[in-house]
Amino acid sequence: MEKIKIQDAVLIDNYEEVDNLELSKITHNPTDAQRLSGLIVRGYETKFAKGTNENREQYDPHCFDEFVENYFVKNKLNIPVTFEHQRDELIGRVLCFEVNSVGFYFVIYIPKRLKDYDDIKVMIEEGLLQGLSKEGWATDYDFVYKKDGSYDYMQINKMEIVGVSLVACPANGETLERAEEIKNATRFKKLENKNNTNNIDEMFV
Repeated sequence: MEKIKIQDAVLIDNYEEVDNLELSKITHNPTDAQRLSGLIVRGYETKFAKGTNENREQYDPHCFDEFVENYFVKNKLNIPVTFEHQRDELIGRVLCFEVNSVGFYFVIYIPKRLKDYDDIKVMIEEGLLQGLSKEGWATDYDFVYKKDGSYDYMQINKMEIVGVSLVACPANGETLERAEEIKNATRFKKLENKNNTNNIDEMFV
């Protein structure tokens, strides 16, 4: 099956600037001793409740499972974060990636040591960068048609995710939920039928 490039986005839920914050404070994993100084940005990249997004795509909740486990988790790699889908503009990494009953949820980290850090911070504060958007390819998908034969939407069954980008114009605009993390590499967690909360203090319990 031919690979099809996919990009999608949802509004940033919240962000905070931290200084010398131990990673374990986010992950609740005592072995995560790395210190973070910079921006922590949280939000859903896709929500399932809307069905299809503005790009007329619909995702199987498990479409990332195989690729993330086999590539990022097994190799202890981080999912990179870019600026406006420019692959040569690396600005951070994904700390946490969770699939839950609401959608695909990310926590990303933008280090303060980046030369463009202050500009990125201003663009987030001023609402110029408004969403998270995935970068990747659908490798197993179906085109769904209406009874009259007209195109309805694309059902994505399997997908390779190669990055997440901070973008100005998100395609699937809704907000926040839960996430968790694996050591210093990106953590991937799958939840089924779990009650969700908007309480930040309870997100990583």
